[in-house]
Amino acid sequence: MSKSVLACSIERSESALVRLKSCGSGSYTLSVCRTLPFGSEDLSSEKGVRQLNKLARHLDEWPGEDLALSIGPENYNSLPAYFPAGATPEAVREYCRIEAGYFLKRPDDYHCDVTACTDEGREEMLEKQLLLFYPAAPFNQASNRLCMGHSVIFRGTPQLPILHLSKISGESQAILEIEKSYVLFASATNGRIEKFSCHPVKNRTECEYFAIRALIDNPVGIEGEVQVTGSGAKRSVIARISKESGLKLKPLALPESIPLSNPGKFKISSQSALKAISTALMALG
Repeated sequence: MSKSVLACSIERSESALVRLKSCGSGSYTLSVCRTLPFGSEDLSSEKGVRQLNKLARHLDEWPGEDLALSIGPENYNSLPAYFPAGATPEAVREYCRIEAGYFLKRPDDYHCDVTACTDEGREEMLEKQLLLFYPAAPFNQASNRLCMGHSVIFRGTPQLPILHLSKISGESQAILEIEKSYVLFASATNGRIEKFSCHPVKNRTECEYFAIRALIDNPVGIEGEVQVTGSGAKRSVIARISKESGLKLKPLALPESIPLSNPGKFKISSQSALKAISTALMALG
């Protein structure tokens, strides 16, 4: 049985809207892919409000359709935690609220994404999770405007959708994300986090240092292919990181094993479009 979903991804300087349909054969068809020249950096400006309204009008073309929304935050605060195995979503939210109270100075100012981790030495009754806390204000502004009139099936950051690609494709995934305010490295297999690090940065020198350090310190990334994304992933920056780490880096892309029936019909190479498609794939899954 086929099913379609709308997905939006709002990155630092660009946003994308896609409409993806699952086919009974396990493949997917992309029927819409639109990008807009605004991002999370613009949300507090007059331009951002206008563009957000424009994006909402695009969504209004499919009233009532399921919507998945991802927004790239200014930074992440990560915290590993152990929760009871098989905990309900309601229980997990409560555990996250309790952890936030101990971990953050102003916990009500943050949202939290939760993703499962690989943990070979775990206790039978507990499961290791990674909690990703991020500022709530920009997310709430966009969510309140875009989610009206839709059944919302996912709201969060792009990290979960990108890592979920490893579950869909059956291939390990190693991602280096370079932003103006942080450098993040994550690797996953079968949708579960294996390695994760996120460092705040103030300038290009710190950006390059922590990116190189993350690649050298994580053999998972060295053994496989490392993909790069983020507004700070300029060609000169990538060249320096690649030279110092001894690794070949490539731009973020959908795994070739994911059966997208019409990739040539739309321009899907932009990072916001790729993350919107990843968000749609996770929502459909």
